[in-house]
Amino acid sequence: MISVTSGRQIKEPSSCVILLTLGCTLRCRMCHLWKNNEKDVKRPSLKEWKDFILSLAKPIDSDFTVIFGGGEPLLFPDTLTELISTCHQRGFRTSLATSGYFMDETMARRLAESGLNYIALTLYSLKEEIHNYLRGMPDSYGRLMQAIEYLDKHRSSLEIAIDTVIMAPNLDGLLELANHVRKDDRISSLFFQAVVQPFHSSPKDEWYNSEEYKFLWPKESELVDFFIDGLIKIKESSPQGRKDKINNTISQLKLFKHYFKAPQDFIKKTSCSVLNDNAFTVSPDGSVNLCPYIKPIGNIRDGSLKDIWYSKEAHERREEILHCKKNCHHIINCWYEEEKLNQDL
Repeated sequence: MISVTSGRQIKEPSSCVILLTLGCTLRCRMCHLWKNNEKDVKRPSLKEWKDFILSLAKPIDSDFTVIFGGGEPLLFPDTLTELISTCHQRGFRTSLATSGYFMDETMARRLAESGLNYIALTLYSLKEEIHNYLRGMPDSYGRLMQAIEYLDKHRSSLEIAIDTVIMAPNLDGLLELANHVRKDDRISSLFFQAVVQPFHSSPKDEWYNSEEYKFLWPKESELVDFFIDGLIKIKESSPQGRKDKINNTISQLKLFKHYFKAPQDFIKKTSCSVLNDNAFTVSPDGSVNLCPYIKPIGNIRDGSLKDIWYSKEAHERREEILHCKKNCHHIINCWYEEEKLNQDL
């Protein structure tokens, strides 16, 4: 189908993010989702979630990926494992993003048995005190390391990955982390993101200069260049025939350098790539979103995904995204589109 107003080809979705919750019990300094009050959220029932996933099998092929995120999805362990199993039975790939804080051995075994394909654990530093400081919990580092052991013990084909965020408190430990992951055979990959304004905080144009958040922002761009150049060297020096563990492309790492030098001026020169990703997100209340900053296109209770995907509301939201000028961090992190961003810089 083609959009009447823009002439863009509307493709079938390639992935879906399911947010079982936007709540969390940690007290992370770069994320304020723990301040979220979800007591009035009207969540879909387990049956409604399952019916939605089963409806995906009709218009979508087996390459479709369902990503479970949050907040902390392990706050809903029974719903999570049931939905992963349902996805697995339908032939979809599944991925889970978690802090690992609630990963005891039983949970690790349940996830492995559910058919989960990929799990990304967030580790900010190999220095325990820095990771715990950024997480706001004194035992988070130890729990994460234990989670890796449990997952490795019970998995068969489950991939274990590490996600991290580049920011001032952990900047000097990035190379140590990259080298550690490179040598740890339990870990399949490492993905870097650039620090952005904390989630669930009031928007500020120059948040990185504010008294509240400036401690997160690296003050010396030369140091950022030094450590990111080091990551590029590590990536380029991978032995021939062996998969490189840093999942970021070299161009994205170079883009991070530019972002930390000029965070306010370069993103606005680009248009959003979310329309090319053919992805959507389902929020804890069942609403279906193309972008977290605009109105949803429907709700999983409203009908089939096909009806929602090609609805009048979906067309309107796509046009809104197409003309959006928001200085959005997603463009350099999750929605990074290499060819377009490098043309625009």
